[in-house]
Amino acid sequence: MKTIKKITIIFIAIVGFTSLSAQETESSPSIDLGLDVQSRYVWRGIQLGGNSASAQPWVEFSAGNLAIGAWGAYNLGGLGTGNEVDLYVSYAFSDSFSATITDYFFPGEGSGGYFPYNEGHVFEAMLSYSGPIGITVATNFAGAIEDRNGDKAFSTYIEASYETEIGETPFSLAVGGVVGDDNGYYFTDGSGLINITIGTSKDIKLSESFSLPVNAAITMNPDSEDIFLTFGFSL
Repeated sequence: MKTIKKITIIFIAIVGFTSLSAQETESSPSIDLGLDVQSRYVWRGIQLGGNSASAQPWVEFSAGNLAIGAWGAYNLGGLGTGNEVDLYVSYAFSDSFSATITDYFFPGEGSGGYFPYNEGHVFEAMLSYSGPIGITVATNFAGAIEDRNGDKAFSTYIEASYETEIGETPFSLAVGGVVGDDNGYYFTDGSGLINITIGTSKDIKLSESFSLPVNAAITMNPDSEDIFLTFGFSL
């Protein structure tokens, strides 16, 4: 309970600070929402939800440099695995650098309900830099992050990414690994290279007024010796 109170205080402080900072910008508040449908739910080199497609709705409120949102994943095969509801708050310090705190929750996987906060939640702090080479560092800091001995295990995911265009088609490459994963959150024995993803996207014109954004990616997980080819579209 003390841990949850500390997390709540930190969360409120961050929201308060970023809200004041956001007031210094001139951009108007806005709400955006959408839906992504993927042939498989593959996250950081790990397939979640078995061999079923995944519907992934999202909604986000933004004001200046502050964004608060929710993201979900729902298994379209009717299984209880691969379902997820995440809340996050993000602040962009510049066009290149941002910080995000995410509350991951996995309903239907022994979570015991959303309230009160329990072992179904994992809290993550993430720093991201976007440039010619993007860098992401994400660490689990609270929630269901105990290792096999009952001690706290702060799994940290580190990813480098690169984006360019081949002709007029976007092309992306991401390489990610994990350290300190003593609790097997990323299904490793402590560390490993878990994500090599090559992706692309394009808009398919369906009418004079509507184009459908589609994407495809091939993902390899050297640590688990898995490979996935995924396809999806956005609404």
